[in-house]
Amino acid sequence: MGCSNRNRDPNRPNKSNGYQRNLYRNTRNGKIAGVCAGFADYFDVPNWLARLVFISLVIFTFQIAIIGYVVAIFLIDKRSYQESTSRSEKREHKVFNYHQPASSKLQDIRDRLQRLNDKVGSMEGYVTSKKYHTTNEINDL
Repeated sequence: MGCSNRNRDPNRPNKSNGYQRNLYRNTRNGKIAGVCAGFADYFDVPNWLARLVFISLVIFTFQIAIIGYVVAIFLIDKRSYQESTSRSEKREHKVFNYHQPASSKLQDIRDRLQRLNDKVGSMEGYVTSKKYHTTNEINDL
């Protein structure tokens, strides 16, 4: 039995779809392999800040940081050239965005917390339902 591509779920997180988190290496803006630039795009911070964090990790945990960087080169796919030009060069970073008033930032936080509360509520509703208990009993057989 071999592994075939026909049985793979296209919605499953994998390297080619950025693990469904839009995580790619940005080789166009990167210095070595684009790992720091890719993480900067993912966390929406400037490239220099991601590099500074990586250099700090190298200073304090040399081997772990270097091994992690090499592993990330192989596990994270390259961002396509079209995505790189449309996203990272034309956007502002949210980290140092001071022109947004505090009231709108608080409203954004309230909205995010409300969405999280709704998700947790739906999970609690499922876990406490009869369907969940029935499914667990069937799986235990």
